[in-house]
Amino acid sequence: MGCSQSGGEKKYAADKNKKNQESGAAGSNREQDKRQAKEENKEYAMTMQFLSQVQLLKRLPKDQHPLLAAACVPVEFKAGHVIIKQGDAGAEFFVIKSGEASVSVSKGDAAPVKVATLKSGDYFGENALLRDEPRTATITADSALSAFKITREKFRELGLNERLQFANRKAVGGGNRRVLDAKPPTPKTEQERALISEALRKNQNIQTMVALDDQRVKNMVDVAWKEDIPAGHEIIKEGDLVADYFYIVQEGSFEILVNEQEGGAAQSEETALTGGESKYVSTVSQGGSFGELALLYLVPRAATVKAVNNSVVWVIDRTNFKRILMKVSDDKMKEYIKYLDKAEILNPLLSQEKQAMAQALVEMHFTKDEVILLQGEPGTTFYVLYEGEVSITKDG
Repeated sequence: MGCSQSGGEKKYAADKNKKNQESGAAGSNREQDKRQAKEENKEYAMTMQFLSQVQLLKRLPKDQHPLLAAACVPVEFKAGHVIIKQGDAGAEFFVIKSGEASVSVSKGDAAPVKVATLKSGDYFGENALLRDEPRTATITADSALSAFKITREKFRELGLNERLQFANRKAVGGGNRRVLDAKPPTPKTEQERALISEALRKNQNIQTMVALDDQRVKNMVDVAWKEDIPAGHEIIKEGDLVADYFYIVQEGSFEILVNEQEGGAAQSEETALTGGESKYVSTVSQGGSFGELALLYLVPRAATVKAVNNSVVWVIDRTNFKRILMKVSDDKMKEYIKYLDKAEILNPLLSQEKQAMAQALVEMHFTKDEVILLQGEPGTTFYVLYEGEVSITKDG
């Protein structure tokens, strides 16, 4: 004999099943929420870790990193995508997480020219946020690119425009550059090659700055071209800021003249206008060289050099001169970059900018008690100390 449920019992069972289902669904939602929260926390922690390794952001106090991470919006771009376009209004700042992007600049109607490559940890878009100006370059993804984006509103809300020190990117953008007139190399006899090589090795200023190995000497000889200089011509003028060439005398001679005020007397108006009297210092003849100091140290020409008679010189332009003399090995480059990474003032520089700086570094060695910088003198050189100790003294 079977048993049957009453209507009330059926309703109770149905309500119980419904509550169980709702309870199960709620439990499932809670688990899903937990998983989602866990995933979000993981992504947030990874964002924090990445941002803490970005050189630019290391200047921020650590208690600001959570706020910065919360303001970052992850974005993805496909290869070939134009992320920002030169001339457009800017409202966002980007930090590259992975991938590479090209920086290109166009002038007038000319085609855009690629001036730099950005990689993980590099940034772009800050100029438009700092100065409320149009984008100064076009940034295009070279590969699939992941980045963190911060809007202008968040950028200013966090005070990043005051707390971060951005590198001046005018050098990356090209700017207005003076065109250097470099002529093609002139064919040379063995005797001429020997004269140029010997002149380079005898130049004490160059030898002080860098070790002239055979390869560097050969490269310098290869790029030199020959020029005729008429008697009386001033090939270099004292105080000239345009210093683009280094010279080696093949034939003839040149006198070195320096404008000096005797006894430290104040310069008169007439002397200032006419240049005053020039004092003879020395003569440079066949096999001698001159012009290297202004190229090495980026300072005005220190003396006037005038042809005594019709002369012939070998010329090496600034670009080749520095490229050959300052070229360092890959291992040395890595070592230099490690030192640059330790200099906090250089943190805003991109990795590519640090590489360019490392290529321009020249090792200099000083003896104990030698004065490296003197208070009150004009400064033209930046130093990174990698061995030894220095003392700093200041008057007043």
